[in-house]
Amino acid sequence: MESNNRTRNIINIFVPCVIAMLLQVVAVVGDIVYIFVKNCLSDEKTVASRTIETIISRDYTQPMNKAIISVAQFILFIIVFGLWFFKLKKPSVKEGFFGIIKPPIIIFLITAGVAGQFLIDSILALIRPLFKSAFAAYDDLVANVTGVTSSWLMLVAVFLLAPVAEELLFRGLTLTYAKRCMPATLAIVIQALIFGIYHGNIIQGTYAFLLGILIGFLVHKTDNLLAGITFHIALNISIMAVPSGLFNSITSRILTACVSAVILAGSIFLLFKIKRKETKK
Repeated sequence: MESNNRTRNIINIFVPCVIAMLLQVVAVVGDIVYIFVKNCLSDEKTVASRTIETIISRDYTQPMNKAIISVAQFILFIIVFGLWFFKLKKPSVKEGFFGIIKPPIIIFLITAGVAGQFLIDSILALIRPLFKSAFAAYDDLVANVTGVTSSWLMLVAVFLLAPVAEELLFRGLTLTYAKRCMPATLAIVIQALIFGIYHGNIIQGTYAFLLGILIGFLVHKTDNLLAGITFHIALNISIMAVPSGLFNSITSRILTACVSAVILAGSIFLLFKIKRKETKK
């Protein structure tokens, strides 16, 4: 019986991610069908305007349409994985899931998230000259979110919906199942590895793996998913606050990386110190 439960939990480590990919397909197919129907009902009567090939090459790639797909995808994630998480963990709304909402803790989580973003950007600026080709796809990805063609809807998707959806998926479900069948440290690494691969870009995937370990550690130690969500939202939003001119020289890049690392580590240390005092009470 115990062996069956272990096997089931091992399988369940990967099931949420597979379902996430299926939900992405649903969002994309639904969007293409919607565009096709809309074109058929419009005044534009040419057959070419209604072909799948034209839809994918023209309508589908429009910035606002990409934003709509992202919003739809993350809303699906939040609904499906949110219900799954609450069924799995059954957290108390007052003392469990939202128990971490206290000013000092929230401040340290936000500070850690902002420092984390500055640390990532400074390290990427340092290694960029060494991996120019690898950064090409990553730069396109960032431009879709923060570039001149991005929309407010895309910002909502990436800065607010994505952190909630991804934390429910990876730290809510994947980490929970992993901890049921292996030591916590290994479980944190496994979910972080899946989190990195999920991003599908070598640059983003590498730092997502490292962030996955950090956020997994935060969620594990606080036993509260909202800690990961808060950190993740602060990290994503603060990408808009990082001045590009900050990394004009190697000295500024190294200095920013060192200061950010100290602030990140200090914030997490103080966060855990507060949590330990609360636990003793």
